[in-house]
Amino acid sequence: QTTNVRTLVAIRRKTDLEEIQRITARINRGRNVHQHLDLIAGLPHEDLDSFRRSFNDVYAMEPEQLQLGFLKVLKGSYMHDMVEEYGLKYRGKAPYEVLSTKWLPYSDVLRLKGVEDMVEVYYNSRQFLRTLKLFEQEFESAFAMYEYMAQYYDEQHLTGLNHSRLARYEIFHDLIGQKVE
Repeated sequence: QTTNVRTLVAIRRKTDLEEIQRITARINRGRNVHQHLDLIAGLPHEDLDSFRRSFNDVYAMEPEQLQLGFLKVLKGSYMHDMVEEYGLKYRGKAPYEVLSTKWLPYSDVLRLKGVEDMVEVYYNSRQFLRTLKLFEQEFESAFAMYEYMAQYYDEQHLTGLNHSRLARYEIFHDLIGQKVE
């Protein structure tokens, strides 16, 4: 869900990141188990920079699927009890997804939604892995690469459209060309 130790304490999770990294690497070496690792945006004490670090930590583990989710504030849950203290704003209808927190403004939630879309289209599809690995070298981090891709989609008015597989290749080619001129 996160690699932020303060956040893990706040959500009552005990996680040994080094152990998870070791186990994940061992599983990856076997090449016979499909791994999904999840991150949740909107958790307490996690701002954009903290989420960025968590993303890069988990991305470096190279799971087959990296799921980016957003906190759901369900009635009767611990997070629902902490709404005021954590400044949680969330949708009033299902899925009750977080819109902002004390640490994460709505504008950053929207940025993370864009990153989520790019990870889903380009990383989780498993169609662009080698190119992503090379393209990542143009950025300070994997997160920065996906953020750039999301910004490109927004600027080109491509967000929210259902693109064919061929179109995704063409868009990826164009956005790489814009960065690596």
